[in-house]
Amino acid sequence: MDNNVKWRKYLGVSLLLFAAFLLEYVALLVIEMLIMRMDIGNYTAKERSVHHLIMVIIWTLYLCFILFYSRKHYDFPQKKEKTTISTKNWVVAASCMICCKIMTFIDWHTLKMIGELQGKSVLQFILQYLYYIVEVGIVLLIIIYGQKAFDVRRNRERESDFPFGGIVLAATWGIFHFVSRGVGIEVWNGISCVIFSILGGIMYLRLDKDFLYSYIFIAIGYLL
Repeated sequence: MDNNVKWRKYLGVSLLLFAAFLLEYVALLVIEMLIMRMDIGNYTAKERSVHHLIMVIIWTLYLCFILFYSRKHYDFPQKKEKTTISTKNWVVAASCMICCKIMTFIDWHTLKMIGELQGKSVLQFILQYLYYIVEVGIVLLIIIYGQKAFDVRRNRERESDFPFGGIVLAATWGIFHFVSRGVGIEVWNGISCVIFSILGGIMYLRLDKDFLYSYIFIAIGYLL
């Protein structure tokens, strides 16, 4: 397949992954409001937990479909051989993760996990974090496919020194957070998510594009 075609297909998959977040509006307006008759403007704690469970199911099915399609038609993602990550790259990745934690601390004035625990039952907290866990998976996959698109476009399959995947995430998921809550423009929310996106792209590269390590670092930066 010609590289000019291939890179667009990988970029297209990253945009389809971003579309997963737009499915939340389908859940809100169709499943919850029309079918389940929830008052989505005045969620009870129980209804919010139901929403999180619905999104975990929708997102998981959607991701499984996209990954199955991508693996079948593009032979990507492939199982990656383990390589040795340099001390310098570990330090850079850890520094990016710490920067992410600083931003969440600014938002919550404490660790995000502690803030999320306030006023929630154990079940509500678990469902909230299941939602976040899947969200981090989508975020990382947008980075992975975005990076793959631009690596192929530049014929740099093995070596990457610029976080194109993070830029794609910033241009989609990051910018989306300026208006994601539907209460006008939220400047800090948008800026922090754009910065987080780029830092996530750097972590992915510095961790030698290893999915597990990247997921752990991004998840700690976003969820702890």
